[in-house]
Amino acid sequence: MAKELIFKLNGTDYGSAPVKLERKKIYGWTDVVATDRSGSVCGSAYLSPDDALIIPKGGLDQGTVDEDGRWLEKGDLTAYSEDGQEVLPNLPSSFDAPIELKLKATAEEFLDNDWEAVYQLVNADLATAVGDDIYKFEFSYRGGTNHNDGYLINTPGGLFLFAGDRQEFPLVSLAEETTIDDTEEPVEEEIDELDFSMF
Repeated sequence: MAKELIFKLNGTDYGSAPVKLERKKIYGWTDVVATDRSGSVCGSAYLSPDDALIIPKGGLDQGTVDEDGRWLEKGDLTAYSEDGQEVLPNLPSSFDAPIELKLKATAEEFLDNDWEAVYQLVNADLATAVGDDIYKFEFSYRGGTNHNDGYLINTPGGLFLFAGDRQEFPLVSLAEETTIDDTEEPVEEEIDELDFSMF
């Protein structure tokens, strides 16, 4: 069973397991499949830099190691500035404790975001309690230094959790109003047709 987020609103707890909306689930997708002459599906692989090893798909990954070459998990890393000060605090995962829904956001504030992920929630009681309001809260899926602003919004299509970062969208406009004068089209001189019998 998927892990649930717990939302606390007006003294009541509501639980719901978030389901991430994937673009391919909405719009579909296509795959290009390579086969050999017998119709068997071909697999992809990589060659090691010295061409001595064949590495199958999924055999390579990126990671971080310490000075002794030991593997480090992302949750164990902390960001520091050049002067040695911790840049971002490690935040707990939003799954670890109930999310207090206290701060309401306007539609404009909701739209001024660059969305990183969208999750669908299924809980009729929570949707009724949210109503037409938009609630804003701090959201971190895995915890650590990576966190976003979370917005809980109820729509005719269901209840959704949007996770993103606020962006500044400057107003683009003319410095001052101007009037464009209508210019008269130049009159083209009429050219008499040539009569070749004149030559």
